[in-house]
Amino acid sequence: MSAIASRSGRTAVAGGLLAALVLVASGAAAHTFVTRTEPRSGATVADPPSAVRIWFDGPVESVFIDIRVEDGANRRVDRGGGRLSATDSTLVETGLTPLAPGRYRVYWSVIARDGHRREGTFSFLLK
Repeated sequence: MSAIASRSGRTAVAGGLLAALVLVASGAAAHTFVTRTEPRSGATVADPPSAVRIWFDGPVESVFIDIRVEDGANRRVDRGGGRLSATDSTLVETGLTPLAPGRYRVYWSVIARDGHRREGTFSFLLK
């Protein structure tokens, strides 16, 4: 095999590896994850929150947001649906009705701007 053929073969392999790394890196960054919540997941809070807020590590689509907050008897206590913050495309929130002491579960679902759907739950306790 000539030196030129060997060099072009190595270049092709290197180019293929680079393309594979780019695809893996872009796939790894394709999903949006929760970075924090208010109230904090699993927290015990003394004062009733007026809203639930969830921050994500990337922007979400405003038309595909759902947040539901339920009390221990599975009754909804949120003010309906969820909304994207007007000033932060990574923050979704929903208002709450006045809460009594007890455990509350938050169910959420969003679609990231890249089209991937994410959903999850967390709970908090109001003393």
